[in-house]
Amino acid sequence: MLVVLVSAHVVANAFLALAREENRALTNMQLQKLVFLAQGYCLAILGRPLYYHRIHAWQWGPVIPKLYKVLQRYGSGDVTEPLEVPQSEEDQEIGPDEQKIIRAVWNAYKSYSGAQLSALTHRKGTPWSETWAKEKFGVIPEEVIADYYRGLVGNR
Repeated sequence: MLVVLVSAHVVANAFLALAREENRALTNMQLQKLVFLAQGYCLAILGRPLYYHRIHAWQWGPVIPKLYKVLQRYGSGDVTEPLEVPQSEEDQEIGPDEQKIIRAVWNAYKSYSGAQLSALTHRKGTPWSETWAKEKFGVIPEEVIADYYRGLVGNR
């Protein structure tokens, strides 16, 4: 089976669609953290990444810079429309296994505020805290994310 990685923008739009289905709004921060959590669980459960963008340890937690650039116009407010996806990525589709993980992440974390999600990703021992301690604003290695989320999945 051929697995095609998508962009973080496509994953963000999947979360925005789930939120719209439930008449909910998502902020820039919530969206960043949900997209990060989906990557973590995908790495842990499927053994592969969900999207190809790198995640960095920024002051307010894990951030996908390419996604942040598109979202920054919303500031701390709600993201009001689907994200524009680069033309080369318009036809990207999320696979069925990955869709299940996105929905599971949504169901588990949809009631968390941006601040709560940030606090969750800032805990001691998280991929963000491990990376931030070594290299502020550095790339969070996929192996570190995978190990951490395998631990969470194993504890359920």
